[in-house]
Amino acid sequence: MNRLEKILCPKSIALIGASRKEGSLGKKILESILRLPFKGKIYPINPKADVIEEIKAYPTVSALPEVPDLAIILLPFQMVLDCLDELGQAGIKNVVVISAGFKETGAEGLEREKQLIDKVHQYEMNLLGPNCMGIFNTDPQVMFNGTFSPTLPNPGHIAFVSQSGALGVGVMELAAHTDLGFSIFVSTGNKADINDTDVLEFLQDDINSQVVTMYLESIDDPDQFRKICTKMVAVKPVLAVKAGRTLSGTKAASSHTGALANPEYIVDGFLKQCGVIRCTRLQDLFDAARALATQPLPKGPRVAVVTNAGGPAILASDTLEESGLQLAALNPKTISRLQEILPAEAAVKNPVDMIASADHQIYHDTLEIVLADEGVDAVLLIIVKPPINTTPLKIVQNLEALVHNCGKTILTVLMAQNDEHGGFEHFKALQLPVYAYPEAGAKALGALWEYKQIQERFRKSEAVVSAPQSDEVLLSGPGAQNKQVPLKDLIELLQSYDIKSAPFIISDDFYKIKSFHNETGNKLVLKIANEQIIHKTEAGLLRLGMETEKEVKKAFDELYKKALIHLTPGIAPLFMAQKQIHHGIELVLGGKRDAQFGAVVMVGIGGIFIEVVNDVSFRIAPVNAYEAKEMLSELRSQVVLNGFRGLPAVDRDSLAYTIQQFSLLLAEHPEITEMDLNPIIWSGSEKEALVVDVRATVQ
Repeated sequence: MNRLEKILCPKSIALIGASRKEGSLGKKILESILRLPFKGKIYPINPKADVIEEIKAYPTVSALPEVPDLAIILLPFQMVLDCLDELGQAGIKNVVVISAGFKETGAEGLEREKQLIDKVHQYEMNLLGPNCMGIFNTDPQVMFNGTFSPTLPNPGHIAFVSQSGALGVGVMELAAHTDLGFSIFVSTGNKADINDTDVLEFLQDDINSQVVTMYLESIDDPDQFRKICTKMVAVKPVLAVKAGRTLSGTKAASSHTGALANPEYIVDGFLKQCGVIRCTRLQDLFDAARALATQPLPKGPRVAVVTNAGGPAILASDTLEESGLQLAALNPKTISRLQEILPAEAAVKNPVDMIASADHQIYHDTLEIVLADEGVDAVLLIIVKPPINTTPLKIVQNLEALVHNCGKTILTVLMAQNDEHGGFEHFKALQLPVYAYPEAGAKALGALWEYKQIQERFRKSEAVVSAPQSDEVLLSGPGAQNKQVPLKDLIELLQSYDIKSAPFIISDDFYKIKSFHNETGNKLVLKIANEQIIHKTEAGLLRLGMETEKEVKKAFDELYKKALIHLTPGIAPLFMAQKQIHHGIELVLGGKRDAQFGAVVMVGIGGIFIEVVNDVSFRIAPVNAYEAKEMLSELRSQVVLNGFRGLPAVDRDSLAYTIQQFSLLLAEHPEITEMDLNPIIWSGSEKEALVVDVRATVQ
């Protein structure tokens, strides 16, 4: 049994702190339970009352006639720990703690919460909270509202998991007179025991919850969160607003990856890996959820806009394109049929503007013709309140048979008052979600298409190809205060993961470098290889394009003298000589060990301007080939990756393999805190990605 089964579907409840006092939390929650109304047994616990709200009350938990499925604690924080002892001794295993006064209040509260967790473990309890608003379940078989929201929830099929209880109250208020209907609400509070992942595991199998929405302030246990989400999104969508998007006080690191890997980038990449649709605003979250809960997914991205006003259609068209959709090219037969029924001044191409004189019959006939077009996957129906002849109510009443039988996605934009002529209840009955603005409807349609793609992807098996694990642990070089790994060791590690480097030699002997140059027969790159010097370009310790022995010798001598300034006395300059890779695209592949998410992988446009261009994408290691290609597709510099001004187009499959292997390296070497492969050059002549420079910091 799922650990939330008896919390969200209880058959009996003990309400610790139930009260008759007006305005008290104990009275509000009891009233909420009665108003939905709850199908099971209610046991108010109050030592000073015999009856509360015409229900028999009990002085203590031990006086109850049975062990209830769930206990809800409403007591002051000073009494909660003793109450847990009483519940544990009575055999009650499932508890919701509404009470505040724990880690959210500071050091003393944190200590209380630690003691609370100890009690939970001692009695093997499942505990939600503390400092939460409660829960509700509108399933007709349960009908349980254990929250202190003054507003009853609208029953529906959207589950809402919120780390903020007050936000839950606000959403219930705003949803009261809309078509936004909820199946389950869980306020997770401080997440002392039960967290978001536990709730998701319950919701995955909850038939009444067709869409899952989340408000997150933190992500606990990312590995488990990722596992449950990647499994769930194959059958039902998960949408989230993650608070804390802005960068504030992030400490820059010595590597490019560390400097660019702020928490916002990491969270964004992580949620994409999980298949979670991230929304920036609560309005977008619930606008998308309403569409996902009521409408079939579009089979493709082709949208027809049907309207009686041009302006809203133009705004909708812009947003549709921004959301990854496209205006459908209507079939000539469709256009011909529209010309037969619409006035000469109407626009019969997409958007189809029927003009302001369109009545309810014209709406019906136009929509019928457009829906019959095989090149149309979805319709955005815009109704600006008609000045004559009809009303939104008449329009929707005339669409009933058409909507039921079409099998295509239809979203409605209704720019009209919610009055007796608005027809809102009829739209709701037809499961046509209504939006007040064209951009909102278009964005929601974009979310449907995004989930369609997510669902198809996660229904396929996207396994990570495994690499042989090494027991060898990377160590920093001798005398390295900055914990840098010797270059030779790094290149050997890359080779063990099938990540290729440009042909090279590492030596302090000029004659060996000279022989290497003669063997390669190419232009030579010479750089200082000592791990104590991190950024060679900034220090002037790099020379390119040398062809003659004289040029190589001159560079060797200059770099030797210059390096001595940067090195600890007693450490001699070490050189890396490389075959110069010509005419290629410079990329960067990096890794950073994040305290919360573990190994984070970055790919981007590389070279010396990486932090200026800031064209990068992030994921959590390990990544598979699909995720790696997705990272590449997110870069703004697509024109460069596709080949630009004579530069070769990258082979995305090959580059994705390199990204995948690098992610495995990071996942299997936890001693690496930061690592940069910058640049990696994709060369048309070499036909593969070659690492030109690499550095790594270890613990």
